[in-house]
This record gives sequence, structure tokens and C-alpha cells, in this order.
Amino acid sequence: MRKICALCCLLILFPGFYAFLEEDPEENSETELMIGLVEIVKSLDIKSLVIFFPDENSTYDINKFIIKVHERQLKSAIFFNSDDFFSHIESCMGDSLETTSLIFSEPSEIVPEIQYRVLDHRLNLFIFYWGSHSLPRKNSLNLKEPLKVATPDGKGILVLVNWYDGNSLGLFRFPVLPEIAHVYSDFDGRVLIIPVIHSPPWHFVVYQNETIDNETYSTFPVEYGNMEYEETPLFKVVGGRDDNLLKLLAKKMNFTFKYIDPPERTQGSAIGSSDNLTFSGGLGLLQRREANLLLGDIAITSERSKAVEFSFFTLVDSGAFVTHAPRRLSEALALVRPFRMNVWPALILTVIASGPVLYLVIIVPQWWRKSTRKVKENNFFHHIDYIDEMNYGVPRRLRPLRPIAKRRKLPQNLLERCIWFTINLFLKQSACLPYGGNRARFVSLILWLSATYILGDFYSAQLTSQLARPAREAPINDLYRLEAAMKWKGYELYVERQSASLAILENGTEIFHRLHSMMMAQNRKSNESYLISSIEEGVYMVMMSDRKVVLGGRETLFFNMKRYGVKKFQLSEKLYTRYSAVAVPNGCPFLDILNNILIRLFESGILDRMTNKEYEKMFESTKIKTPKQEIDKTSQKPAKIHFEEEHILKPVSLKLLQGAFYTLLIGYILSGIVLLLEKFGAT
Repeated sequence: MRKICALCCLLILFPGFYAFLEEDPEENSETELMIGLVEIVKSLDIKSLVIFFPDENSTYDINKFIIKVHERQLKSAIFFNSDDFFSHIESCMGDSLETTSLIFSEPSEIVPEIQYRVLDHRLNLFIFYWGSHSLPRKNSLNLKEPLKVATPDGKGILVLVNWYDGNSLGLFRFPVLPEIAHVYSDFDGRVLIIPVIHSPPWHFVVYQNETIDNETYSTFPVEYGNMEYEETPLFKVVGGRDDNLLKLLAKKMNFTFKYIDPPERTQGSAIGSSDNLTFSGGLGLLQRREANLLLGDIAITSERSKAVEFSFFTLVDSGAFVTHAPRRLSEALALVRPFRMNVWPALILTVIASGPVLYLVIIVPQWWRKSTRKVKENNFFHHIDYIDEMNYGVPRRLRPLRPIAKRRKLPQNLLERCIWFTINLFLKQSACLPYGGNRARFVSLILWLSATYILGDFYSAQLTSQLARPAREAPINDLYRLEAAMKWKGYELYVERQSASLAILENGTEIFHRLHSMMMAQNRKSNESYLISSIEEGVYMVMMSDRKVVLGGRETLFFNMKRYGVKKFQLSEKLYTRYSAVAVPNGCPFLDILNNILIRLFESGILDRMTNKEYEKMFESTKIKTPKQEIDKTSQKPAKIHFEEEHILKPVSLKLLQGAFYTLLIGYILSGIVLLLEKFGAT
């Protein structure tokens, strides 16, 4: 009788198949069985094999099998203790190494331990051989979800995919197991469970209590495997970029999907230590394999990668924060804005010091000169007599003496005249030179050129520009300005709860750590949570208050800014690069197929066009539909409608020139004070 070793692929949480034998009890075929197993293992195109042979299993001679394995140039590692075997598999998974294991034990004893240790991964292939004549029952193995499988329907049914004929044929087909790309090219209408979160523009979800017959409505309770969801309010997905992407994937891969409401309606945050890390929210459903996919603004982080896997990125984004648009500055100080605040002290010091400097230029040379030239006559004629004597009486004719220049008399109050002269010069007023020396004229010329063609013209040009387009506050566009604003101006930072942005603040260093500490301090001070349910809520809060800041993804922030009017907000510069992708459970078998589709969509620009389409829909809705009035729940009165401000250049008005009138008023007050001081000081 022929000995046939049949291979079956299990639809369970880990890749594997069972090898079982239909053997003739009258004929000893242990050697042929070992040869069949070796041929099966060799056909898998592997270089090493991990063997688990329990101590109590003494039915087969493992030494003969190992010899035949080595004859096929295969490396092997044998374990007799289950703890050592599973520790080896875990270490290989930590290094991302593919392992193929041959287990000489019944699956019902090993499968629960594999699931408990979360070794059900596509990197691991488990081959079970225990000499059975029939396949195990489905219920005895607690089959849940397939990874490396023969069919993609997810029902956990054993299917015959190959067999081995020990007499002549050998393996019936190659490769031994069906290719994953071929299996998952068509999901055959399988239903995938998708958690959904309201996050424009990726998903638009409307939560309500009405029952409407629609595929995108979730009816509860939902039973999936051993999981049951509690009854929650109904919701409807009305659109979004990722909703359209999911429909496109469903059409391409031939599956249907069902939206569910994740716990707390959040992406999920890490709970526990790094060794025993669990997630809440939608990521927690994927980690427990209670859902199949999670789409949206799911940022890729190292912390999340420990619990789930990510596909090829669907969005290249960056972190940013949004604040209220810079407010217009007061027109009363328009006269001092042409120069920066660090320029005005130097300018005022220059004007004050110019008068004394001019005075010193005039007075110092006078100190150097002698008032008169005193010449002693006796000494003078003594030298004349000596000269006559040397000339032997020949008379010498002397040149007449030049008159000695008299000292020029300086005007009275020269210092005061110099000070007022320089002040009038800087104010472009007519003034007389206090002294007619060449040095004084040269210094006055330099001061006049500086005041007229440098300071005066530059100030006039800047002032004209300021009056034509009123100035605004300096924008808060980086983290250091945000830190200063939170410290000195009372700004408050908010972030979406259980998001990647919150994780960056919690786990960051330097500036991120300081911002997180200040955010926690603001929570204790105002007794309000710094966590918001969605970016949409945060952007609306920023629009209504001028000292709120929201941190999140730049693309999500920009879309919500477009909804309320871009000119009302200030978007910061790019803080850090972040990538968003589709999250799948660890060891997902169709991840490579999903990546191939997403890469084609990304390279062809379809993902960008789908995102731009959401912007176009938003703009069309704002043009066609009139803005609805918001009703205050407490007063039942319609609130004001917020329209986008139109900034149009306007002519200069007296309101913009009020700073000049304030300066004139200050001058009148100072003049009156000086007049009173002179009057009462003289008496």
C-alpha cells in the first residue's frame, strides 16, 4: 500500500501546516516517513531547521531524522525543552529572522502556548508531525485568523494544498505551500473589521441615535470571533480621504468592510512598561487582533511599532502647531515702529551726544593755543648784536615782525547753542551754525548728511509703509517662540488625546520636555484638561480664543484651518518629519500585497489627488451652501456667523496718525512744565 504524506495549511493566527500520514499498520514505514519529512522540509527552500522533540516522545528515532537532514545540507538545532524552544523563536523574531520549526507533538498542546507568547507571526513557520491518520478538528485548535494560508476567507478551515508520494512521485506540486501573493490576490468577499475615528479630512464621522439602513452604519452588538462589542450610539461615515482609499482597496482586493467604533474613540496610547506594552483605542484592537486595519492620520512611531505593523506610508507629513493670527498693533505707537526697539536707544544717545561732541570740537583747539606770544626783547637784541659782531660791522637788514594773531572770542552759552543746533538738525529744522570754524563746519556737514539722507529718509519710508499696511504682532512660528509665549504671555498648549503628538511631548527631550512640563502646569492652574478629542475641536478653540495653541499633524491642521478661514490662523514652520500609514496586526499575511498597491497609488499621484479632492469638496460646499447659524444651548439665541476677514488696503486716516497728536500733546505738557519752572524758579 502506498504511503502518502498529505500537507494541509491551517487558517490560524500563525503560518504553518500539518503533515500527517496514512500508513499501513502491517508494514514498518518509519524510515520512509522520515525521508518524506526531509523532502518536505528541503522543498521549502530553507537553510536551517529548528526541531522540537519532547522528552516524552520516544516513538520515533530522532537521530536517524537528523542524519538525513544533514545529508541534505541543512543546518539544524534541536530542543527537548519547550521553554528553550520558545525562547529561541522569540530571539529570532527580535532579530527579524525567518524560522522554520518542525514539532514532533500534537498541535493541541503547542498552539495555545504559541498564541500566548505571541509567536504567531509571518516570520515563523511551524510544521507539526505526530503520526496522525486524520486532521484535527477546528474547534480543538481555537483557530481565529489566518496569516500564511491556503484561502483568504478567514474561516479557519483546513484545506489540502499538497501531498507526498513516497513510492515514485514525491511532492505533487511546487512550491510546497501556495504563494501568499496568489492567495491574497482575491479576498473572495471577506469582511474586514475597521475601527474608524472622526478626523477630517481622513474620515468624516457623524454620531447619532437614529437608525438608518446604510452599509457604513454600525449596528451593535457586533460579534467577531470570541469578541463582542457593547451597544454604543450609531454612527455614519460620510466621507474622507481614507474612506475613499479603503473603498478603492476593497474593490481591488475584493473584500468588504465593516466600520466599528473603537474604545474611547481614539487611536490609542501606550500602557505599561516597554517589556509589557499594551495599547488602548483602535491600536489596542489591532494588537489583540480584534480588527484588521486602521486608517487615518496614524503616525508611525517606534513605540507603536512594538504592538502593530505599518504599511507603506500614505502621507508624508510634518509636525506643526497653530495659533491665532497675529493681531494688529496699536496705531498710537506707529511713530516708533519704523526702527526696532534695540535701535531707538542708540539713536537717542546719538542725538543727545551730538551737541556736546560739537562743543568739544570747537573748544578743545582753543585750549591748545597760547593766548599771546610773549617775546623777551633783551634776549632778542642780544642775538642781534652777536650777529652784527660776526658780520664784522656789515649792517644787516631784518624783516619786519608779523603781528601776533589775537585769540578769537567764543560766543556765550556755546554748549547750549551746540545742543539746540544738533537737535534742530536731526528734526530737519533751520538753524544757524554756533561757531564759524572749519572743524565745526565739517562736523555739522556730517551730522546733516546723516540726519537727512540716512536716518530721515529711511524713517520716512518705513513710516509710510507702516501707515499704508498696519503692522501686526510677530508670529509664533517655532518652538522657542512658543515657549516664550507660554512663559510670559499666558499661551496654553493643547494636543489630541492618545495621539502621536502627545507621545512626542511625553517622550521628548530639551524643548519638547519643557513644553510638556509647562502644559502640565497649565492644567493644574486652570483646572482644564490640555487634551482635546480631535484636531477639529482644537482649531475651533484657537479661532475663538487668541491665546490657545494646538499641536498636531501639519496636513490635518491646514485642512481644518481652510474650513474656518486661513487668515484667522498662524501655522508654524515644520517641526519634525512624520509619516502616516495603514496599521495592521503583527504578522499580517497580506501586508506585502497591501504595500504593492499603496506604492502604486503613491507613485502615480492618486493619493495626492484623493487628498486634493477633499479640499475641492470643502470649497464647493462653502460656495454653494450658506453658513448655518450656531445655536447657543443655554440661551437658545443664534450666535454670530464667523466669516473670513477681507484685508483690503485702505487710505491713511486720522486714526493711523493719532501717534503724532499724542506726541504733540506730550510736547505741550513738557513746555508748560518748563514754563512754570522758569517762572517760579526766577522768583
